[in-house]
Amino acid sequence: MRYLGNKVGNGLALGKVYIINTKIPELKEKRLATLEELTKEKEELKEVLDSVVKDYEELEINAVSDDIKQLCNFYKILLNSKSLITSMEEVIDEEKCDKITAITKVMKRKAEELSLVDNAYLKERSKDIEDVTNKLIRKALGIKEVDLSILTEDTILVSEEIPPSVLLSNNIGHVKGIVSEIGGKTSHVAILASTLGIPSVFGIKEISKTLTDGELIYVNGNEGYIENNLTDTNIDVIKEKIKKEELLKASLVEMKDKPSLTKDNKNLEITANAGDLSELDKLLEVNSDGIGLFRTEFLFLNRSTAPEEDYLFNVYKTFAEKLNGKPLIIRTLDIGGDKKCPYIDIGEEQNPFLGYRAIRYCLDNKEFFKVSLRAILRASHYGNVMIMYPMISSLEEVYKANEILDEAKRELASKNIPFNKNIKVGIMIEVPSAAVISDILIDEVDFFSIGTNDLIQYTVAVDRLNPTVSNLYSFYNPGVIRLIKKTIDSVKDKKDKFVGMCGEMAADPLAIILLVGLGLHEFSVNASMILKVKKLISMIDSKEAKEITEHVLTLKTSKEVETYLDMEAKKIYGRYY
Repeated sequence: MRYLGNKVGNGLALGKVYIINTKIPELKEKRLATLEELTKEKEELKEVLDSVVKDYEELEINAVSDDIKQLCNFYKILLNSKSLITSMEEVIDEEKCDKITAITKVMKRKAEELSLVDNAYLKERSKDIEDVTNKLIRKALGIKEVDLSILTEDTILVSEEIPPSVLLSNNIGHVKGIVSEIGGKTSHVAILASTLGIPSVFGIKEISKTLTDGELIYVNGNEGYIENNLTDTNIDVIKEKIKKEELLKASLVEMKDKPSLTKDNKNLEITANAGDLSELDKLLEVNSDGIGLFRTEFLFLNRSTAPEEDYLFNVYKTFAEKLNGKPLIIRTLDIGGDKKCPYIDIGEEQNPFLGYRAIRYCLDNKEFFKVSLRAILRASHYGNVMIMYPMISSLEEVYKANEILDEAKRELASKNIPFNKNIKVGIMIEVPSAAVISDILIDEVDFFSIGTNDLIQYTVAVDRLNPTVSNLYSFYNPGVIRLIKKTIDSVKDKKDKFVGMCGEMAADPLAIILLVGLGLHEFSVNASMILKVKKLISMIDSKEAKEITEHVLTLKTSKEVETYLDMEAKKIYGRYY
């Protein structure tokens, strides 16, 4: 049976289920009466903290990646904080309570500092604190940590929520996949899984109660589902798929220094999606053709006050200089929906994804918007920087945004601050109305970037993170394909203008054939996918892809489109598909 979840990625896996339970038992608060008891409790608290710090020190020394070293170091700094220890001791003294109560209360307060609002990104950061809290409590109770050294065969870890600490273990050789009921792509578990190359699927409700220990399951992290009750035929097909995936991965090293060309030498750009400085080294390492989407919101989210212009400028300048003339497309603040800041008052909305967000907020808050625009303009003096407006739904919004941009230019010019006066300006095509009038919009901008994640969910009216209806969310929906075609066609014959794509569709093997055939110029994907996309494109003949696309446009259902592209992919990718 197939269970749909949220794509986390990292490939395919086959293995036996190992259900892990890291939940803390329900505990009753203890009351302490004497000074002697309080002193003893504080001494034991210090022992617990020291012991957990030592655990993280050992994990850091033996860590297999820099990401894991950094995470262990973060935990160590947190637990060595004098203010944290003092706060716990004060709770014990003032409330006459036990060390576990003190740990729980103080760490909860610390987590709340990172989770001031109902925000997915900030919530995931607070989950790190929860993981440390649970480790402290388990240590205090004498409960042993999950021991992966007992594993002797290919294993899929299954849990209600996989704590990051499980993946810090040095005994993960037999861990081939991860399945979790809770978590998202921004969680430390997802980041660690990506670093370790472990295929993962999150967001499958009640899956830890549905599966049984030891049963064989298939994890497809690329497409976001798992399968159980496998037949011998299923298993043989899955093993062949995994073999081809590994073969493809092994062939990617050779793509690093090759140009982004189709089989018939048509030049395309394979750029990266990025959000902060931590990703810069990765995209430089794979020699991307630039950054097709810089998500500025991550510079705004994890803080209590708005970033200053100089801070934003210095981040953008660093990227621009390091890219050494390659394009850096900076998307202006895409706030709202599930991305809220404590210092930006959007208010409660019945449907925030259709509400006051992104360009809508910025146009109403001109001075706030100009801080970002000036920072981008200043960075444009140091490289090939472009500006991109998100969530555009009408021509009027483009007019108004450009008016504010012109004001920002005049302000910099009046102070003799250098910037590129001819900076290119583009828009995201993620609202269906923008796709429909793309032939009008292109006359006012220099480029489009199709954001398929939102375009698809708005077009087919499906929350892509809701497993109940996620089967309706499809790259292959004929309505979506027609909107993409119209957008790309509107740029044809427009000199020096281009259209790119920065959604997940740009990295999908079947969709890539379709997009090459439609004439997409730029594919912007996660840094980890750049070499794979470049390899797949190198096997596609653009003329053949165009013929395939023409046939796709005659098909009537998503299933027909996917089945046909799957058949053509077998011919094009051969042993790699």
